[in-house]
Amino acid sequence: MTVASTMIVTINRFRTSAEEANRLEASFRERSRKVDQYEGFLGLEVLRSFEPEPEFLLVTRWRDRECLKAYFQSEDFKATKAASARQDATFSMYEVVAQ
Repeated sequence: MTVASTMIVTINRFRTSAEEANRLEASFRERSRKVDQYEGFLGLEVLRSFEPEPEFLLVTRWRDRECLKAYFQSEDFKATKAASARQDATFSMYEVVAQ
């Protein structure tokens, strides 16, 4: 019996100063979009809370775990991770179980 692939959602969560928030927003709008070319990449949303020191959520959607794993092993991911490593960020991965 074959198990159907399940969509995967990742969430990076972190807080930043109000001053840094505007710079971060601009960098996300001007991102390279290299990840968009990877097989199974379904989209990215960047969310910002309304607090004075806002929380950001980077939400990505992937067709399945295998596609996400392939991206994690890529040089593009390694470069992105090195350039944006944040000590205070949390990373979570979820499978979509209902829509």
